[in-house]
Amino acid sequence: MLDLPTLPKKKVSLIGGTVAKLDPIQNQVTVQTFGSKQKMRMGFDVRTRFFRDGQTSNQRELKPGQRVYVDTMLDGTKIFAKTIWIETQAPAGDARGQVMSYDPQDGTLTLRDELSAQPNKFHVAPTTVVRQEKETRSVADLKPGSLVSLTFGAQGGDHRTVSEINVLAQPGSSFSFFGKVTYVDLSRRLIAIANQPDSKTYDIYLEALPMSALRDVRQGSEVGISAVFDGSRYVARSIEVVPSTPLTPADR
Repeated sequence: MLDLPTLPKKKVSLIGGTVAKLDPIQNQVTVQTFGSKQKMRMGFDVRTRFFRDGQTSNQRELKPGQRVYVDTMLDGTKIFAKTIWIETQAPAGDARGQVMSYDPQDGTLTLRDELSAQPNKFHVAPTTVVRQEKETRSVADLKPGSLVSLTFGAQGGDHRTVSEINVLAQPGSSFSFFGKVTYVDLSRRLIAIANQPDSKTYDIYLEALPMSALRDVRQGSEVGISAVFDGSRYVARSIEVVPSTPLTPADR
């Protein structure tokens, strides 16, 4: 086998994400980057350095679904992985996503992570606090389809132990939104609204409303929306466009 040339001294860019696809035959890995829907395919070979939880490792430790951080660079016209850090022991932190299942027998909560879209398992202990709108709730409220945020500790067993769970929405729950429309796609009956009460942006689906109710909805419009969470989306039941205030001569 011919020796591969030394990697050129080029600028590297660090990306983080989840291994979405691995092709060990072609020496290629596809990474779903954190916080976006973008997928990056990159090559690796014997010149790539591998680390697993901070210790020197090799490509055999790389598996689909793992959290990784990668130093990438251009090798000709293709993206090349110069260094790959594999994380198998997630640190203490926060997570947000949708409940896929909860097993009260062993306390295993399976959550589809909002950022990576990958299922993650957590342990709900007797000491775990469950809240909804600042009220204490029970683990019976961890229904499939519910949106939750949670705080967990470092991994001490098979799964990370959750200290607190906040139930954000349950299937069938009603919600009110008020704010400016930041995105409009009437072909998909979809808008995004910058909700003033919590300063967050939500996607709202409008297929339950007649087109006549949407004729004044535009990007930048201020609207009030009554919606229901159906287990995967917020679906509007009514929408009201706040009339814009006409400019006075002094404002012009």
